[in-house]
Amino acid sequence: MIAAARMLAMSASLAARSGPSPPQAWDLRIDASELADDSQLWHSKQQALLRAYQARYVLLPQSGPTHGLLERLRHHYDPQQMSELEALRWPLEAELIVPRLESARAIAAGQDFEGYLQTLLPSLRNAPENPFIHYLRGSPQRAAHYRNFLLQSSADLLAEASASALGVIGEFGPAQSALFRILLDEFGHGIHERKHSVLYRTTMRDFGLCDSYNGYWPWFDTVTLELHNTIHFLFQNPRNIFLQVGFLLFAETAYQRSTADHWRYLREFHPNSDARYFAEHAHIDLHHTRMVIEEVAAPLIAAHGKEVAAEFIAGAELTRRVFADAERQQLAVCAAFDLAVAQGKAWTALPNLLQMGAGLTPASAAQHGGTLPVQVGAIGMLADAQVFANFPVGTYGRTQPRDTAATQ
Repeated sequence: MIAAARMLAMSASLAARSGPSPPQAWDLRIDASELADDSQLWHSKQQALLRAYQARYVLLPQSGPTHGLLERLRHHYDPQQMSELEALRWPLEAELIVPRLESARAIAAGQDFEGYLQTLLPSLRNAPENPFIHYLRGSPQRAAHYRNFLLQSSADLLAEASASALGVIGEFGPAQSALFRILLDEFGHGIHERKHSVLYRTTMRDFGLCDSYNGYWPWFDTVTLELHNTIHFLFQNPRNIFLQVGFLLFAETAYQRSTADHWRYLREFHPNSDARYFAEHAHIDLHHTRMVIEEVAAPLIAAHGKEVAAEFIAGAELTRRVFADAERQQLAVCAAFDLAVAQGKAWTALPNLLQMGAGLTPASAAQHGGTLPVQVGAIGMLADAQVFANFPVGTYGRTQPRDTAATQ
């Protein structure tokens, strides 16, 4: 287990490497300057792991830095400085993700892949309406909850399929070509305006959100970081190639239903918002599931035997767990905020990008919280930290100056 002292040292190093007022795309800072309790330590570890993964992306600011781009670019991607964070990556993976993977492998042990598919596919395709969407239909704060969903999902979707692209490079036979065709769909077949991340940006803007990559990093919940770190873990480790197939199998099938639910919700309650991102997924992911089964899984089993099929199942079960954790936490946050509104202790508000305040978990708020308002993602503001202490584990908030607490 990585000790708090090491995380504090890494936090200081990343802050120094980021420099003053870094572009959001190159901001490497994590919330470990003050680790009040174990929940904040866990959060900072999740942040550090995602920073390590994102370091492999080519990221450019939306506009060039004031004093020029090249020097800042070379500093950000300096190999010696990058190696310090990379050295922490495997210990973080071993602590944060591997135990869940081993649980998924235990579930997969002894299962027949064909039988697994016969149960999995209809259970996902015939699932009831997405629980989050169902909840929104009855919530007066539905618009604020939905923009928080967009914020939390932006950790992955503003660079959609970039993680999975790292799992395609190399040489591993016909399955690689099928995976690359799926990747082409995600990248709009080279037409920038059709790129899925570009479509997602449009939806974010329609809800009044900033669309900069990592623009809302300070408000990513702990559970959000856990979800996206798991995806990166699968695709940034070549030894996980067969687990990746399981992720795609589960995710592409689940998205068929969930994205259709999102599309219908947006058309009903936010008809002026751009819903093309969700309409595109509801359509294309039908084909992606077929491709994963017929053109990826089948030839890999034929070439390498049934032992790889167990890894497909383990990857799918790991994905099931992190998706379910994120969904449960999302619903619990909605319910907690709506209860606070009903009690007169909360109001909807956009996060203040200029005055972030200190980061808090519910546990640290209970122990060390003060009287300042707390911003919860893109939902809104709570009257004080003691209200936030009642929120579900895995939520992350930030204190705000009282004079900025305006309803939006």
